[in-house]
Amino acid sequence: MKLIALCGSARKHGNTSAMLHQVMAGAESVDAETELINLFDLNYKGCTGCCACKLKNSKAYGHCVVDDELKPLLRRIEESDVIVLGSPVYYGNLSGQMRSFTDRLLFQYLDYGGTSTGPKPKNFKTALIATMNVNDEIYVERGFKDTLTNFAGIMGRTLGSCELLTLTNTVLFDDYSKYVYLMPDKEEKANRVEKIAAEDLQKAFDLGVRLIKS
Repeated sequence: MKLIALCGSARKHGNTSAMLHQVMAGAESVDAETELINLFDLNYKGCTGCCACKLKNSKAYGHCVVDDELKPLLRRIEESDVIVLGSPVYYGNLSGQMRSFTDRLLFQYLDYGGTSTGPKPKNFKTALIATMNVNDEIYVERGFKDTLTNFAGIMGRTLGSCELLTLTNTVLFDDYSKYVYLMPDKEEKANRVEKIAAEDLQKAFDLGVRLIKS
C-alpha cells in the first residue's frame, strides 16, 4: 500500500506537518510505503476552467492538462492507494495553496451529474487534516466545522472516501512576546510545553494505521 501525504502549509516544521508525519508513522507501522510532498515547494496554478478534462473520446479526458509542476504529481497520486491532505485553516477555510491543488485534483474526475464520480482510475482512501488556532467552540460557532465537513464530503464523493481530523487551539509562536496577539488564551499558549497534545498525535498515528488496514 502506498500513502501520499500533501502539506498545504509553508511551515515545514509546523503543526500541520507534525500531524502528517504522525499519520505517515502510523501507516509505516503496518508496512505501508509513504511519501510527503509540501505543496509550497511546487510552482503551479489553480484550475483554469479549460474543461479539457471533460472532452469526450480524448486523451485528456479525466486528466488535467495544465502543464506545470503539479501535473507529474497528479500522475503519481494516481499510483497511490491513500491520499492524506493537511492544511492550516485561514479565515475559516483551507490554505490557498491547498485549495488550488484540490481544485486541480478533484475537477479532473468530476462528471457533472453522472451516476458515478467520474473517470478516476480507482477508489482512493483519503483523509483531510485541518489545524487551526481557534478553540472548539469557535470552530463550531463560526462555521469552520460546516465548511470542512462539507469539503471532506466532496472529497469522499469524488475520490472514494474521506475522514476528517481536526486540530484546534494550536500554538502559533515560539515566543508570543514578539508578536501582536490579543486573544485571551495568550498566556496559556505561551506557557504550553508541548505544542501538540500527545492524544492528538496519537489520533493522527491511529488514522495512518486505520487508512492502511481498513
